[in-house]
This record gives sequence, structure tokens and C-alpha cells, in this order.
Amino acid sequence: MVKARFDIVFSSCHAQMEGILSTGTLIQMREHSEDSRLTPAKVLASAATGVVDLIERNRGDVDAIFGRAGIRTTDISSPINELNLSQYCTLFDIAAKTTGNDNFGLEFGRDFAPKHLGAIGYTAISSPTLSAALRNLETYFPAHQGQTSFGLIQDSDILWLSYRIYDRRIENRRQDAELSLGMFCNIFKSALGDDWTPLEVRFEHDAPDGFREHETCFGAPVRFGRRTNAFAFRRSALDARMPDSDPFLFAIITPFLESRCKLAGDPEDLATVVRNQIKLHLGDKLPTLSEIASVLGFSDVALQKQLKAHGLLFPDLLRAARQELALHYMNDPDMPLTEIAYNLGYSELSAFSRAFRNWTGLGPQRYRRTG
Repeated sequence: MVKARFDIVFSSCHAQMEGILSTGTLIQMREHSEDSRLTPAKVLASAATGVVDLIERNRGDVDAIFGRAGIRTTDISSPINELNLSQYCTLFDIAAKTTGNDNFGLEFGRDFAPKHLGAIGYTAISSPTLSAALRNLETYFPAHQGQTSFGLIQDSDILWLSYRIYDRRIENRRQDAELSLGMFCNIFKSALGDDWTPLEVRFEHDAPDGFREHETCFGAPVRFGRRTNAFAFRRSALDARMPDSDPFLFAIITPFLESRCKLAGDPEDLATVVRNQIKLHLGDKLPTLSEIASVLGFSDVALQKQLKAHGLLFPDLLRAARQELALHYMNDPDMPLTEIAYNLGYSELSAFSRAFRNWTGLGPQRYRRTG
């Protein structure tokens, strides 16, 4: 079986349908309408730890930069203060422009210690293994930052960690994307050593002038203009032990995160987490509710209860996950349709073709010809 090759994306709470000629406009209109109803996304101030020092090292005017972003320096005095995510992204964008350091976010993320992320960072480094750290990050990420997709997807023995802000009203994303992937890489280095590097790094934004510095920073090939922000690593890395594993600390932190986490109150966040796990476990057979519940730390009954309370059905989430992956697999013209069907849990190409036509109004072959 040829390995799947694709530009990954976790599409958050709305299936992304770019490239569907007959229905794309209607879907974009619907998503724009849904975006307009979103409340402003928040991020905990811990994500800005050290930004004042970096601005000063780059000879920037701290008060002027914060003022233009609409943030007060006192807003980041406590790691559990909430910042408007759009203003947070703008802060780094303005800092890059006014200091003349176009790679300001890249530098910030490269030097960012995981513990400085606050509760979510300590949750990761106090986990027993890197696998548990990533699972806990995914589970509790909505408590740290809203309207953001974070998760893993598999490509044979390669996994991709994907990060994407899905509120399209936030336009200044480049600096945030670069600093965020740098932060996440440092969590891997906590377990695997300072010499660890990802296999490849991808960004949504176009290549900047100084993009060679990105390859030096990550120690890996960097691609731009992709569908999401992500980096690849080998599945074997998941078994690495976290050197600062601390069950007692973890037990102290998680109640705070659980109290904030939107999983208990926002059906879109719950749907995103469940769909992400379904996509991670899709293959020659479909994952069951029981398997997904086990991964998320729920009993079957507890997960069913959560889904029912939010008006969600597991078969609907399974269908949405297959649809989202199918659309992105189809972007790889060299990936055979039979392989796509297999990777989505279809035993026959004809079954996949019927499903794809229901999703898009086009058969797979015609979709590729018109794309």
C-alpha cells in the first residue's frame, strides 16, 4: 500500500470544502455567517510570558507596541488572565514590524520553555510519556486557547501535530503560527532531548523573505502555503518518557483546566476533539465509540452522555471525520482512489465513491478533473 501523502488539516468545527466548484460559494457564505456569530476567542496570558523582554532586546517600545495591539502590559501580569486572541496575534505582528525583526514570533517560540505556558504546559511536562502529554494537550487545549484546532493525524508510521486558528476574522496569524510550533517542538525536546528535530514543518502563510532561518531554527525542511500549520515526527517518539513526570502536580492542575475547558459546555469543541481522534484512528476499519472513549479517558456511557447532552451523535462525527479527510486526501493527485477508500475504512471503492458524491455532488474522479 502506497503511503498516504497529504497536506493535513484539522478543520475545527466547520468542514472546509475548498475546491468544490458547484457548492463552494454557498459553503463560504455559510461559514462567513457562522464566523460572525462567534464570540471573541481568548488565550491565557501565560502564552505571552517573556514577550516584554524580547521586545526590549529588539529595542522596541513596549508601551507603544502593547498600546497599538489594544493590550495593557498589566494584562499579562498573571498567567491566568485572559487575552483577546486577535489582539494577542496582533501584538506579535506589530512587534515584528516595529522592531524590524521579521522572525520575531519564530525567535519567541524557539526560546519558550514549556512550563511558561502555564497550566497547559505543566500538564504536558508532568505527564508520564510524550503520548500522554499530547493527549492531555489536545483534551485541555480549549481551556488555554479558544477557536483553535490542535491535534494529531497519522500517515503510516509518521504522525503530524497540527495547529490552526479557525476564526477567520483573525488575519495576522503568521507570527502566532511560528511561535506556536516552536513552543510545541520544545515539549518534544523535553522528552527527546535538545537535539531532536521534526521531520518536516509546514505553515499556512507564504514564505517570508528570511525563510531560511526557519529551517535553521527547526532543523528540518520548512514548507509554506500549506493548508495548516504542522510538523511531522515518527510514531516511535510517543513512547518517550517525560523526565519531569509528576502525577501529584498533574492532579493539582487538571481541575483548573477542567473548570475552564469548553468540553463540558461547547458542543463544537467536543465535536472537534472527537473528530480529531476518529481521524487519527481511521484506517482499514472504523474506530468504535468504545475505542474513542478509551483514548479520551471516558467510559462508553460517559462519552455517550456527553455527546447526547450536546445534541451530537457518534455516527455523524464519524461521517464528518471521513469527509474532512477525504477532501484533503483528494488534494494529492498521486494518491490512488482505492488507497483513499482504504484509509477511510471503506472496503470497496464503489462505497467511497457513493459517499463522496453525497458530500460534494461530484464523483471522486470528476472532482479531481475539475479541481
